[in-house]
Amino acid sequence: MNTERKNKKQHETIESLDFEAHIERVKNIIQSLNNNEINLKDGLQLYREAQKHLGVANQMLEDAEFELKNALEQK
Repeated sequence: MNTERKNKKQHETIESLDFEAHIERVKNIIQSLNNNEINLKDGLQLYREAQKHLGVANQMLEDAEFELKNALEQK
């Protein structure tokens, strides 16, 4: 599988997760990064993955806040 297709598939998988799954994955990544046996390459890869999960989770929070504000304004 070429890198572009692999990245697209991973992006689609990340986008399909719910908020709690994103947070749980970030927690797992943090535990892995705290493991002294992880090499630099793998550590950087995990760091990038965590950033993606946090970005999506943050967008979910912003979307929920927007929806809540709209719902409250419509009352």
